[in-house]
Amino acid sequence: MGEEKIVKSQELEIFKRSTLGDVLYTAVRVEPEVVAISYREPGTENFVSLTYLDFGREVKALAMGLLHLGIQKGDKISILAETRYEWPLADFAILTTGGVTVTIYPTLSPSSVEYIINDSDSQMLFVEDQEQLDKVMEVSDKISHLKYIITMEKTDKPWSNIYTVQEIQEMGRNNNYDPIKYDEVQQSIHPDDLCSIVYSSGTTGQPKGVMLSHWNFVSNLFAMREVVQYSSGDDMLVFLPFAHVYMRVVYFAALAGRQTCYFSRPDRLAEDLPVVRPAVMTAVPRLWERVYDRMIQRVESSRITRRLIFYWAARIAREMGQCRSKKIEPPPRLKRKHRLAERIVYKRLRAMAGLDRLKTCVSAGSALPKDLAYFYNGIGFPLLEGYGLTETAAPANINPSHDFRPGSIGPPLPGVEQKIAEDGEILIRGHNVMMGYYKLPEETKESFTEDGWLKTGDIGEFDEEGYLYFKERKKHLLVLSTGKNVAPLPIEDKLKESPWVEEAVVIGDDKKYVSALIQPQFSKLLDFARTNAINFDENLTEYAPDQAGEEVPVKVDPALLAHEKVQEIFRQAVDEANRFFNDFEKVKKFQLLDNAISQERGELTPTLKIKRNIMASNYGELIDTLYE
Repeated sequence: MGEEKIVKSQELEIFKRSTLGDVLYTAVRVEPEVVAISYREPGTENFVSLTYLDFGREVKALAMGLLHLGIQKGDKISILAETRYEWPLADFAILTTGGVTVTIYPTLSPSSVEYIINDSDSQMLFVEDQEQLDKVMEVSDKISHLKYIITMEKTDKPWSNIYTVQEIQEMGRNNNYDPIKYDEVQQSIHPDDLCSIVYSSGTTGQPKGVMLSHWNFVSNLFAMREVVQYSSGDDMLVFLPFAHVYMRVVYFAALAGRQTCYFSRPDRLAEDLPVVRPAVMTAVPRLWERVYDRMIQRVESSRITRRLIFYWAARIAREMGQCRSKKIEPPPRLKRKHRLAERIVYKRLRAMAGLDRLKTCVSAGSALPKDLAYFYNGIGFPLLEGYGLTETAAPANINPSHDFRPGSIGPPLPGVEQKIAEDGEILIRGHNVMMGYYKLPEETKESFTEDGWLKTGDIGEFDEEGYLYFKERKKHLLVLSTGKNVAPLPIEDKLKESPWVEEAVVIGDDKKYVSALIQPQFSKLLDFARTNAINFDENLTEYAPDQAGEEVPVKVDPALLAHEKVQEIFRQAVDEANRFFNDFEKVKKFQLLDNAISQERGELTPTLKIKRNIMASNYGELIDTLYE
């Protein structure tokens, strides 16, 4: 099926193999007065800024406090918190004392938190606040190794060995721990030493602890700097979870590039973007889809002249995005139209979004619809797609800033080699590939080929210029009862091109034909129902904040979905998607979901990937109706 040809970019330029502590203290030494971190002071709208020199001192104080508590090289310390300033503070304090940072998503349940703390043998735990501490206390009788808990905010202290971050820092400053000894400890750490255990999302079972070395991370951040454009002092907006390896390695790269990192969170994005006006940021495709949807909602509620101008400008942006991605010189007529659209539409859109200074944005985590990529690049948002795994310390591929290809996830990063196995699986070898799975030697052995290539579990193919195209998760391939193999992801992506479809889950394993569970775009559907006087119970509509912090409907009256006009809309959307597939791949039946697919019901991983087995369990009866 695939070729054995090895694809790689240029070699990684390595002057000296180093640790993450080396990266931090190089930045402190070289650019001490550049602002490293800026975050909102709790309870105020004011930003507090720390230079690299300040941040280095804060890390050192916390690290010496941990040494005072008795941390030894190789000890595991977990962090359970949202993305905030204290997260990297704790991380670097752990890493520079030879400890191992274990990341825990703050959205996980108490039982999942207990599993990770126990499985990782964590002896200390950083928690964010009372809510997270309560979660730990709920399962404390089942946690065996934990000696200390360190809180980022003031909390109750049901254990005697609970301290705040500030108290640990005071220990470091006041207990006469020799700073020279700390420096010796930091310098004794080797690039190949284990520095972090990051638990994979676990779409099909219990998460596995991915062991990553200092060099896994450092090699990747050096490789990213050769591909993505940014400069010392550039402002970067940080809001994705640090518990995920993607945001963490991007932060490490920002540190190596001496950038200024502003800390935000999803529900503050709309407010913080116009204030920070970042030059660099990272995001997941869902955020860009939300931003575009909000543009459309605003446009649809405006007068007809503005609607016509926007849709005209959007078409021009896509045409220009296609030319740029294919390195085609745009025709003079397109250039003229684009200049006009820039003056009257694009410039305003970028300013309104707070993205008028944006140089680079990497989108990863799932596929970005190609049409959306053309649109954003056409209006001046340099949106680059990448690909990677927890097992590769995040990115293994990124579209270069100067040569992006929407639909592609880019060539391998410098220092990374890839090839396609006979069954189409993407195989990876390089500096960034994990050390293995924690305490799982058999699973580690199974994840590599006999000659040392990491099996990604993903199906893909390369074009003639070495750009990789992701096709499907290998384990997600559906095998129909007729013997036909069906890749659900392309069908789902095509269904989601409809403005009426928010999410789609294609099913059909061991079934005679393909069906789909469809989550409607509830906001659009509610507007349609009100405009067309469709009778339904508004009181059954429930709202919750989305990734951009905006309150959106997440549940609607099931009677609305059963209305014949609504059913016809989605039948047309399914028919439109079916035009692109073979007969055995076409969606024969569908059911509309009245609930948004959610993490709370276990249907999404913390990285927003759908757990198909949980969907099958939660909607078993609904699925059965599709095959009656």
